[in-house]
Amino acid sequence: MDVFFFGGEQHFGEDEDANYFVRSNYFPQQSGVLGMLRHQLLIQNDCMPITKKNSGTVSSLIGYESYNIEKSELKFGAIEKISPLFISNAGELLFPEAYEFYIDKKNAPKKLSQIEVKTLTGQTLIYPEIEKTSIISVGESYLGKYDIKELLVSTKNNQQYDYFCSKERKEEKERKNWPANGMFIETGKPGIQKSLRKQKGQKDQGFYKQFSFSFPNDVCFIFFAEIDRDIAKHFESGRIMLGGEKSAFHMVVEEFKGKGSPFDENSAFYAGLYERSHNSFHKIVCLSDCIVSDELACKVAFMSNTMIEFRNSRSKVSNTSNYNRMDKKYENDKSQYNSPVRSQKYQLLKRGSVLWVDDDLLNTVQTSLNQPQHRAIGYNYFKTIQKQ
Repeated sequence: MDVFFFGGEQHFGEDEDANYFVRSNYFPQQSGVLGMLRHQLLIQNDCMPITKKNSGTVSSLIGYESYNIEKSELKFGAIEKISPLFISNAGELLFPEAYEFYIDKKNAPKKLSQIEVKTLTGQTLIYPEIEKTSIISVGESYLGKYDIKELLVSTKNNQQYDYFCSKERKEEKERKNWPANGMFIETGKPGIQKSLRKQKGQKDQGFYKQFSFSFPNDVCFIFFAEIDRDIAKHFESGRIMLGGEKSAFHMVVEEFKGKGSPFDENSAFYAGLYERSHNSFHKIVCLSDCIVSDELACKVAFMSNTMIEFRNSRSKVSNTSNYNRMDKKYENDKSQYNSPVRSQKYQLLKRGSVLWVDDDLLNTVQTSLNQPQHRAIGYNYFKTIQKQ
């Protein structure tokens, strides 16, 4: 509805993780989207506040507990599936572009098109877990100092968009080589933490600066969800809060009537994305943030990726009685969940990350990504482009 802020691990406060110069992420966490849906279902179906008396009804409606990255059997009541969050630009869907483009010294985007296998002379590499007599190269034109560009892309003619947007949405002269102007308008504002300012020796620590985003006209977030209407009798459009800073949005609920399925990466819904096959490797592109094991890097030939930190709040319908404050301690084996508890920190593959994979390990990598418990709320969506 106005500006929004999704800080993730960046937040103001008085603990060791507090920051005093923070910039919003482009997207909220998928667990935050799930939490928003659960909250809306409770409100719209007259199940607030949660008490011992209505806990059974609440559990049937939204499930027994919050999303937990470590558990594989969680159910969320009427919420059967959630897709990743995307961008709608006047009805045109925009997806994360693959991390295959870098900005060279002439400030122009170039594709990592020269990824190739170079034969080693008289040497043998053990990579990954098998003998190799070759090494992967991204081509002589790429330098490590070049930035891998974050972009959005449409399935219509593969039009690329920058993330950042000027307020007038006009191309600036120095951007003439870049993709079309973007979707996110950045707004910075200073602030004061009054509680810190009053503490002895902490006067200077009370200041902070926060950079939030807003959308131009006709631009919005969009996601898809399967809701069991036999369980959730009411689920309509309305005002919602999203993210730890409780950014306000107007949610419009409509029936999906498009082609294909947003829950199936091989359907017509995602047709045309990333159709740039490689001669030697299969290519996997992350459509959403992906929860992976540490061993994944040993099973791919090459990666163009970045990581994003993940932590969510956890509660249980049967245990949590005070939802208005967060327990200061992180989740552990002794957590009672009387109040919501912050989980441990995890590192996820960020949307747009690219994995190039050999024939013999393709099925293994796909299986490690294709985890139903994470896909249920919009994580671990990926598209595979077979090699030529």
